[in-house]
Amino acid sequence: MYPKAVEAGIPAEKYWSMTYEEIVLQAEANVAIRKQQLEEKAMMDYKAAQLNAYGFNDPKKMPKPDQHYPFLKTEDKQEQSNQPQDWEIMKARMIERTEMIKATRERKNKQEKEGIDHGTG
Repeated sequence: MYPKAVEAGIPAEKYWSMTYEEIVLQAEANVAIRKQQLEEKAMMDYKAAQLNAYGFNDPKKMPKPDQHYPFLKTEDKQEQSNQPQDWEIMKARMIERTEMIKATRERKNKQEKEGIDHGTG
């Protein structure tokens, strides 16, 4: 069983300190991980072949990376969510300027009222 366990990815130095159940569980997990990696590689190879076909036959219609690889969209969204977008910055500036204009008008109106009150009194 030792050669099969090492073949399945269990480190040789850990094998002797593991129980039978741990060996079987670890071997099954290693096999499942390897299978998943192969599936991911196969999909990436297939996608790369599709992109090559676009690039060779019709480069103008070649999709952008985030259209072809959907997992890139989630990373972009996470990066963008941490940083404010241009429209958000512009909106914040407009609100700030609007508040400043309102405050200036209120001050001006208050000064005019005080001037009228002082003038009539």
